Amino acid sequence: MRAVLFDIDGTLVTTRGAGREAFAFAMRDGLGIELETAIAAIDRVDFRGGTDEVLLERVAAELGVSFPRFHEPVIEAYLQVLERTMTPDRVAALPGVHALVEHLETQDDMLVGLLTGNIREGARRKLQVVSLQRLIDRPGGFADDGRERAAIAHAALAKAIRHGVDPQRVVVIGDTQHDVSCARAIGAKAIAVTTGGTDRNVLEESGADLVLENLGDIGPILELVGQL
Repeated sequence: MRAVLFDIDGTLVTTRGAGREAFAFAMRDGLGIELETAIAAIDRVDFRGGTDEVLLERVAAELGVSFPRFHEPVIEAYLQVLERTMTPDRVAALPGVHALVEHLETQDDMLVGLLTGNIREGARRKLQVVSLQRLIDRPGGFADDGRERAAIAHAALAKAIRHGVDPQRVVVIGDTQHDVSCARAIGAKAIAVTTGGTDRNVLEESGADLVLENLGDIGPILELVGQL
């Protein structure tokens, strides 16, 4: 078995700021922080490549507060806000996503899953808008599995191996240098796209095996995957 594991934000979907908005409301509803104060703090945080846990820590540091890992009131507020903000007018699949996922799913020896810094239920709320929620319940990695991307990657690989995947036949697709580094952490090939706003030079210098403008350029992707 082979595996292709996708990042979500900036790779599969764009949420047009709805995710950052959800973090702000989570701080308000879960911790009692003034919304404007929370928004100002969030605007100072780079969200690209971060896990939900790390991003919450960064925002909390900007606010001068602390709370336990995956503090239930904050997470519950975050998920409730995602439920109402992740709507078709805010969330869209990025170019080529559906065609690529559907093509990979036709391969009998292929596991198509996720390797994301989102918590599982947050990922579900984002992907159900673009009819990709089926990826959630397959072997993969989520912020629930670890604080850092490398830990999540190792958890995803362990699940994939239990599903019959050869650990030498894995590709990670993402939009930041952090996705590339977590691919390297598990010995996987890395494909990077610029749809998340990371400069192409940064992605190339990070050591990605393939850098593309978007996932609509399916030929080189299938060629690399076919070499596994």
